[in-house]
Amino acid sequence: MIPFLLPLPSLLLFVLGFTRALKPLTEVFPSDGKTVVNLTVRSASVSVPLSDHGEGAVFVYLARLYSYKGVTSVPGPVIHVKAGGQLVLNLHNELGGQHYPPSSDKMYSYHGVNTTNVHFHGVHGDPAVDNIFRVAGPGETIQYILPIPKGHLPGLHWYHTHSHGSSYPLLMGGLFGALVVDGREDDPLASLPSVILMIHVYRLGPSTHCDGATMGSVDEAIGSNMSSQPRILNGAGVQVKLENDLFLVNGQHKPRVKVGRGEAHLLRMIFAAGSCYMNVSLPDVCQFHVVGIDGVPLRRSRVVKEHWLYFTTATRYDVIVQCNDSSKHTTTLRVFSLDTNETIFYIEVDKAQRAPNDKGLVFPVRYSLATADYLQTFGRVVARDISFSQLGLPSPKPFYVIGQGTDCSSLYNSTTCHYEHFMGEKGTRYRDYNSFIVPLNSVVEARVFGDPTDSMPHPLHLHVNHFRFVSFTPRKGGRHENMSMADFGVFPDDIRDTIPILDGVTIIRWRAATFTGEVVYHCHTLTHEDRGMMTSYLVHRLGGKEPNVDYLAEQLTPLQHDDNSYRIFLPLAIVFFFIFLLLCGVSWARTCPKGAQWTLCGQDITRSPRVCGSYATSEGERLPLSSNRW
Repeated sequence: MIPFLLPLPSLLLFVLGFTRALKPLTEVFPSDGKTVVNLTVRSASVSVPLSDHGEGAVFVYLARLYSYKGVTSVPGPVIHVKAGGQLVLNLHNELGGQHYPPSSDKMYSYHGVNTTNVHFHGVHGDPAVDNIFRVAGPGETIQYILPIPKGHLPGLHWYHTHSHGSSYPLLMGGLFGALVVDGREDDPLASLPSVILMIHVYRLGPSTHCDGATMGSVDEAIGSNMSSQPRILNGAGVQVKLENDLFLVNGQHKPRVKVGRGEAHLLRMIFAAGSCYMNVSLPDVCQFHVVGIDGVPLRRSRVVKEHWLYFTTATRYDVIVQCNDSSKHTTTLRVFSLDTNETIFYIEVDKAQRAPNDKGLVFPVRYSLATADYLQTFGRVVARDISFSQLGLPSPKPFYVIGQGTDCSSLYNSTTCHYEHFMGEKGTRYRDYNSFIVPLNSVVEARVFGDPTDSMPHPLHLHVNHFRFVSFTPRKGGRHENMSMADFGVFPDDIRDTIPILDGVTIIRWRAATFTGEVVYHCHTLTHEDRGMMTSYLVHRLGGKEPNVDYLAEQLTPLQHDDNSYRIFLPLAIVFFFIFLLLCGVSWARTCPKGAQWTLCGQDITRSPRVCGSYATSEGERLPLSSNRW
């Protein structure tokens, strides 16, 4: 694992002799279906040998990092789990004490930088376990016991710190690792040699591809608590000018990834970042086939024809690469950022080292998602609007907000779209959800409005459930009027957990599947999240204990009446109630054939949006939700 992190700066010089070849990561595998991992969060000094700053040059900084079996590293160990299995993760916080004076702006400023937790990004898991509101302060321990559903698809995910107020500085410093849901042994990709590449950008200076604070500005904000103190030292140990940003891969600077000539290899790439985006250019002498995105296998693999991939923060790609250049010698190929021309890593093509491994590999590679019920988006629909607009806030922004409601098209706070900055866990305070309460296994269709004020799109990340991208309509005269989501590598029917939200209206759908409870969604530019751009909705079970009616967001003003008024209104209410039931029966008979299930008309709403049946069966549904938009 690279680099090793040693507590004393004098000892860091020992890492300078490391080669530039990509070093393997430590991996933890399940035993009898259970994966047990003990992680300790420690402060450590990091020294990364630089490949193009002269002999002996290093990038040095301080960070809070994962330690596994006594070895502290960037990234943490690769954690493997099995569908139907269980992950037991014990997280111990060994960081020092911290002091923050009482402040009214605590919920939208950096704080608690020695407080941490773990989020299992991309895993379809119980929000009561993958609970970002549980934190471990200095000296404390959290145990996570996370069951992996039997029907969970194989895929590439990651785990990272997610304590509000310190998510950005801790994640950007390296507090993350890969999490893999392994497939079956007969999976067509199981025989391919594979490598996990956790691509990370360390923020040092002004950038055209980042919308987040530099680590130096974070140092100023957190004050006396341990700062990162990033610096570049030349071979003589003299500090030299910092670059704008540094791309690191598995903690290394511009490493070489070896592939055999003509062999099929699986590159498993994660953009492990809380800020920035990447347009990655791939060498045109190789063929690239995307077989999975954000931890979900594609039904049909996708050829990378233009030889570029767009990564927003947290994007994952599983890509099969085959390099068939005619050279008999070792060939080194650049993989670089189109925006900065900075090399991210190299593909080193050499003679094949093993027997052909792709005899059964036929392109396009196909994968059935039929068993993944939690990804299906047919059934009854709850419609909601979400807004990332920051219009109306002063500049510079004192905090960031998210709006949600029945109609957010005005892009301002209104009676139909409630904007708020993060105020903590809502739990059973039903009024605080502002009516965003949905029944278990319902399908949510959300119109998501972009931000006209920010030059870079805010990336939306949804916890627990992946969503299906449906469409994007640019705002007339807006920042992205002449663009489409294809320019950002997102296509209709893609299943994602994080996408950029452009200036306009993006429609997504997801199933509130399997798990009840408070589900978080937020901007994955984590410097925005730490400053308030996060909220949640509630999934509840039909037929279970119903919330009190006083959680309704819109309270009605009581009518003024005398003591006998009920004698008039009660009979009228009963009459209108029976008329309503009669009309519902007639509507049902016209909409669905005899004998049909009341839940749906037997059609996938991605093909036919007509839905039958009312959702108003409990207090959880008697909310001012917007009507179907068809």
